[in-house]
This record gives sequence, C-alpha cells and structure tokens, in this order.
Amino acid sequence: MTKTPSKKEKILEVASEEFARVGYDRATLEEIARRCAITKPAIYYHFRDKFSLYEAVLCSRFELLNQRIQEACDPQSPVEGLEAYIRIFGGFLLEHPGFSSIFAREIADGAKELPENCIRNLAGMLGRLAQVLSEGERQGRFRRENPFMIQLMIVATMSNYQTTAELRERVTALLDDAPEACPKLREILPNLTQTILKALTC
Repeated sequence: MTKTPSKKEKILEVASEEFARVGYDRATLEEIARRCAITKPAIYYHFRDKFSLYEAVLCSRFELLNQRIQEACDPQSPVEGLEAYIRIFGGFLLEHPGFSSIFAREIADGAKELPENCIRNLAGMLGRLAQVLSEGERQGRFRRENPFMIQLMIVATMSNYQTTAELRERVTALLDDAPEACPKLREILPNLTQTILKALTC
C-alpha cells in the first residue's frame, strides 16, 4: 500500500519541481503553495523562508547521494569503485530527475545559492573519488589524473545529457542520418563508464 506523503513531503516534492522548472530566483512560495493546495503560511510552518526550503530540497538529495557513494565505492578496488561511482550518480539522476536541472542552474550561476552543507557533501563525494583514483594509481591500474576533472566529466556529462533531451531531439531531427531516437541516460551510462576507464587506464 502506497503511503500518502505528509504535507511537508508534498511541499518538498513540489518545491523541487518548481526550482528545477524556473530556478531559485524565479520560484515563488506563492506558486509552490498554490500547487500544494495550501496557504503560504502553511509553508512557513515547516520552513523559515524560501532559502530554507531550497536548502532542504537540495541538502537532502546531496546527503543521500554522498551516503550512497561512500557506502558503495571501495577505494581498494579502484576499477569497481569508479564503475560504482558512475552507476550511483547516474541512477540518482534517474531517480530524482529534477536534480539535474537544479544542479545545472547552480553550476551555471557560480553556485551562489548552493548551501554550505551541499558543498560539504560534494567535497565528500570528490574525496571518495580521489581515494579511488589514488588507489588505482598506486596499484598501477590508473594513470595520474586530477580528481576534480574526472568528477566534472561524470557530473557534467550526465547532468547536461539529462537536461538537454528536448534540444537533442530537435537537433537530431535535422540530421540526414539521425538515429530514430536519442538514447536515454540509463543507456549511455555503460559507454560513459568505458570512456572514462579507457582515459584513465595505464
């Protein structure tokens, strides 16, 4: 039996969709309240202001993603650890489709609204990736590479791929030898994994 979300969970769900759709600056508590069929003061009962709501939306997701990466990416098995890192990140974007849009907007805007707790979780993910890459180098499996560059290759590729679906379809529709359909994010993950492993392998 499906559990009915609480009012707070509903607010977070709708807010996530709204922040993904129009960004932090253009999102309004009035519109979020309207979509939740509640009053604006009802939002203030759970969240101090718009930034607190934004922080709750983003930080909960960053914390969950970081936790999954820490648990699944074993630095002692660098190839499997890197494969897990990419698989978990991709699976997370599929599970939370609005996350790509919110994160892409933050990156494009210099991350000026990105809460400090999110930065700490990003640092945790990058730290785990750095451990995986360092151990791979120590074992002679990987060549030395900047972890931040590999992180950007993974994050930017998947986030941009997910947020540009409509544009890709419009562009490929104009090509003579265009494929019938653009592959979905889930379908490109193995190829992305192999491409990054090939770039790193000694």
